[in-house]
Amino acid sequence: FNMQESVNQDRERYIGGSDIPIIMEISPFKTRFDLLLEKAGYKKDEFKGNVYTEYGNTLEPKIRDFINSAVTEPFVEGKHVREAEPDEIIGARIHTDGENVDTILEIKTTGEVTDDITDYKLYLVQLVYYMTLTGKPYGLLAVYKRPEDMSTDFNPDNLHLFNIARGEDLTESLVAEIEKAIDHFIEDLARVKENPFITEEELLPAEIDS
Repeated sequence: FNMQESVNQDRERYIGGSDIPIIMEISPFKTRFDLLLEKAGYKKDEFKGNVYTEYGNTLEPKIRDFINSAVTEPFVEGKHVREAEPDEIIGARIHTDGENVDTILEIKTTGEVTDDITDYKLYLVQLVYYMTLTGKPYGLLAVYKRPEDMSTDFNPDNLHLFNIARGEDLTESLVAEIEKAIDHFIEDLARVKENPFITEEELLPAEIDS
């Protein structure tokens, strides 16, 4: 298997890290309803990767090696699977870009970078989900600015690092948002599994009469 295939295998049985922004409806790449159909087994995830995901896959080990040259506890890739309990309809499975004894490393390559961590909610929700599932108290978000010429030579000047920790207001508010979004998603997934012909409109919360 290549990495993309192994990540995609049995995907409908688990909620993965890349599903979190979609579940929270902040992803520009896929709608929540499409993801519901995929997890219910009614639709296939046809995404096979593109030039940007390939670039990210090429740079990721270089970025991790650079970070590891400066830390005492090196980061290694990790995989964690929590199978669904008998009373659950979906489990959880994550592949981390790196982890050590107390920190999860999340690596992203992007065309736009900023110095404001709150601009990276799309990435942070994935990192916070990983921290929650693994019980690790710290997270390190490594954002690498993809050069216009798509050079795969690592340039440390393009790397921006952000640290987060459990207990901080930003992290805890994201934890609460993620948990609420997942609970709602699982409720809707049960409804979709019961009714393959359900529409997106039927899943929307009913207007409350004033």
